[in-house]
Amino acid sequence: MSGIGWAITAGIGFGLFQAVNRRANQGIDAYRATFGLLLVGTVGLAIVSVLTQDLGMLGDAPVSSYLYFSAAGIIHFFLGWTLLALGQQKDGANRTGATVAAVPLVATLLAALFLDEPLTVAVAGAVALVVTGMVVLSLRGGAGEGTFSVPWFGIASATTWGTSPLFIRWGLEGLDAPLLGVTVGLAAATLAYAIALTVTGRWTGEPIPMGKALWLGLAGVLVAIAISAQWTSYTFIEIATAVTLMQLSAPTVILTAPLIVGFEHERITLPLVLGTGLVMAGSILVILVG
Repeated sequence: MSGIGWAITAGIGFGLFQAVNRRANQGIDAYRATFGLLLVGTVGLAIVSVLTQDLGMLGDAPVSSYLYFSAAGIIHFFLGWTLLALGQQKDGANRTGATVAAVPLVATLLAALFLDEPLTVAVAGAVALVVTGMVVLSLRGGAGEGTFSVPWFGIASATTWGTSPLFIRWGLEGLDAPLLGVTVGLAAATLAYAIALTVTGRWTGEPIPMGKALWLGLAGVLVAIAISAQWTSYTFIEIATAVTLMQLSAPTVILTAPLIVGFEHERITLPLVLGTGLVMAGSILVILVG
């Protein structure tokens, strides 16, 4: 498969993951659901790493790389996926999925702040597009049409996902194997989640029904495939091109969530379509000029 094919696979995979994850976490504890997702994703990525990566590189990597990758995993998966699940339960998969499409813009702004990468007029224009898109998305409202409800969980999730690349970049300085690094980060997040659930006593809640567990398993498999396809695409084509193609995740969520979750929970509205388009336009602008 070509790099373009891998990138498209990743984008569609991430979109399907969000829709399936929304179906999985309906009516159950978002925290235990996220842990189940992390566990399945970790096992899936570990299998891919064993089959495709040079595991000997792990023994040569400095401790700092493990710390950076672990920090990236806790920020991206522990915090980001929890916020994603909470956002899906509050605002729906569609609005949350559209909001997290702003990740490239967040990453660009943070890179300018911490890595001294330059900001341009194009980035300023992208900020305007994304902010406008967020306002339009907020017009849909969580309780009903005509209300104004800011998708804060989605915005927070986008912020965590835009922050983690900083730590990944620092980790790659000592372990130049992105897929291994992501696997280390995901494993660290899973371990941290298990500890957090134990400390807070959430293991004692209602058991997750088998039907929900199967949906969680499917979501974990989808995200493992998407992450693998994402990093594979980077080896064949420019990252900017790959990330642009992966913006397919937002329209994929919009189109599939009503079918997977139900039209009574996920509706396609004009503010949703317009807001998603503005957020995607701003993100793609950042990617192409970066």
